Amino acid sequence: MFAFLRYCQRIKYTLIDFLLTEKERIFLWLPVSFACGIGYYFSLSDEPSLIINFCVFISSCFMVWDCRKNNATLICSFFIFLFCFGFFLSQCRTFVVSEPRIKLPIRAVYITATVHDVTELPKRRNRLVLKDITMDSFENWKTPERIWLNLPSDIPAPESGDIIGAKVFLKQPYTPATPFAFDFNRFLYFQKIGAVGFLKDGFVVLKEKSQIPIRTYINDKISKSMPKDSAAIAKALVTGSSKSIPYHIVDNYRNAGMAHILSVSGLHMSLLATFVFGFFRTGLALIPFIALRFNTKKIAAVFSLILCFGYLKISGSSYPAQRAFIMLSFVLSAILLDRQAISVVCVAWAAFFILLFFPESLLSAGFQLSFCAVLALVCAYEAGAGKYLRLSERKESVFFYSLSYLGAVLLTTFIASVATAPFCIFHFRRFPVYSLLGNLLSSSISSVIVMPSLTIGTILIPAGWEKPFYAIASYGIALINGCAELTANLPYAVYQFPPMPLWGLLLAVFGGLWLCLWKNKNRFWGLPVFLFSIFTPFFTVLPDMYISNTDFAFKNKENQLVFKEGNGNPMMQNVWLEENRQKKKISIICPYGLCIYEKHNFKIGYAHTKIGAYDACQMTDLDALFINASFYESCKAKRLFYRNDILKAGTYAVYLRPDKIEITAVNQGKGFRPWTISHPLITLKGVLKSFIRPSGYRIDASLQES
Repeated sequence: MFAFLRYCQRIKYTLIDFLLTEKERIFLWLPVSFACGIGYYFSLSDEPSLIINFCVFISSCFMVWDCRKNNATLICSFFIFLFCFGFFLSQCRTFVVSEPRIKLPIRAVYITATVHDVTELPKRRNRLVLKDITMDSFENWKTPERIWLNLPSDIPAPESGDIIGAKVFLKQPYTPATPFAFDFNRFLYFQKIGAVGFLKDGFVVLKEKSQIPIRTYINDKISKSMPKDSAAIAKALVTGSSKSIPYHIVDNYRNAGMAHILSVSGLHMSLLATFVFGFFRTGLALIPFIALRFNTKKIAAVFSLILCFGYLKISGSSYPAQRAFIMLSFVLSAILLDRQAISVVCVAWAAFFILLFFPESLLSAGFQLSFCAVLALVCAYEAGAGKYLRLSERKESVFFYSLSYLGAVLLTTFIASVATAPFCIFHFRRFPVYSLLGNLLSSSISSVIVMPSLTIGTILIPAGWEKPFYAIASYGIALINGCAELTANLPYAVYQFPPMPLWGLLLAVFGGLWLCLWKNKNRFWGLPVFLFSIFTPFFTVLPDMYISNTDFAFKNKENQLVFKEGNGNPMMQNVWLEENRQKKKISIICPYGLCIYEKHNFKIGYAHTKIGAYDACQMTDLDALFINASFYESCKAKRLFYRNDILKAGTYAVYLRPDKIEITAVNQGKGFRPWTISHPLITLKGVLKSFIRPSGYRIDASLQES
């Protein structure tokens, strides 16, 4: 007993010594505590009580005040306060974005709406996001704020800003297709999209947009100055509009590990800031009157900040772009205040500010990939910047700086690839093997040719001198496209992973933060934890079968997913297509609408027609039968699931063990959350709208009559 107490005392003093040596870095964990509160809120299966949550938050505020006289307890109480604040803020944000949603399918309703956004999909299809919606026989307080509308391939898309009228079929947003699939219900909820649907016929443009937005104007100039494929990439780099990029080019970029080039992120923002900063500082240094009287470094930082803010607004203000702008704001502000520009503190504050206004961004792949890459790069810079400066002072030469540039590109790409690997595996279940080669080939072209040319060309659009610079950029983009195609076509370019469990992602986050946020040698204990997380997908046991109201899939002897394609939920097909990325999908033919799957002496039936259901009901050796047809007669199967059961479950996952069968529903345990089907149709916010806004306020009455 005494030995155990002495051991505990030793652990206590070891921990105290560790915290004393790292006291300057403890505060970097405060945003982590804030993010943990947000993550815990979204991980719950049932919505917590707002009143209890508010009381806990107020109690944490009093705890901070009560512990203000003792530094150790003050720090602990502040961590608890930020955790409670993140939890409470997430629930408040969830309430603020709540809008009416469609819960049951609606047949052929006429709507008038404004086109908010247009997205181009593969196979020449388009997707519209509509806002300011008026629906027949729907009161305003029951009408969704936005609708996600899919167009057939033979119907051209309207322009953003047009007011259209159309007859549409609407239904509730997609439920998760598998236990490991992305939750589109939650994603669309925070986008204020209350229904998805498709057109019955065509649509009528009631009113065209009154003025051309600046993003559309720039896109038109790019389209007129470049070839089609190069123009599509240039639009993604300048305005963040990636809808016109051909699917085969996007696929090449993904397989080459270069997909980050297609979204406005830290790479493009930093290249723009570096180019503008260098241009203005060099230009001002050539003017003796200014160079001798003013600090040209601070003047260049101000111009860089202004142009980066304009770039943020033009590009659509995505999460990675917001993170990059906040980071650059800290860097450039540090230059103005004569402080260290690049530090982990900048990354921590950038994460805190984004989560403060958009807590749901913590769950997005863009936020996670962006911050993990930047944090790893900044920590590597902090560790090696001093050594490099001392070395460069002794070996000043053109060869040394050329070799340093090549080494910096290689090291940056390697660190970013390793840091983002677990997150790519968790969200996309794939890892580009040759990403180091692809980024090495493209980084120089992008930083030296493409981004400077696009920047100068876009600035000179009002003068009409953009074409020469856009022509130079188009050659650079063509070279990058060639690098992506070359890398993507190498053998074994992409390695497919099974779904990563959530605890594997948490291990990656914990190991990465432990490695990056501490400074002494004990931080390297986080490296094996981080690397182990990459192998956690191989601990996942995949279901033997997936069954939904539109699809049926199972594993064959080669552990490949065999499926019968349906015409319903596209998310279901996308998940299975990702697992059969090499185009080795096997279509099965089920005679008379009945499919039978056998394993471990168990037999599972799936009937999708009445004839198949009738035949299956005559069989006495079925351990489970799923009937996806209007057939409700009694059957001899041991376990029976009718169409209503399948619709309620969303998707069934079937595990065939050697000794038993496990059947679980994807919606099982989802509980009462605002983005689930179990949440009430009418929210308090919707009721308040019925008093504040009159019915039909969104679309002008004259347009409705026309």
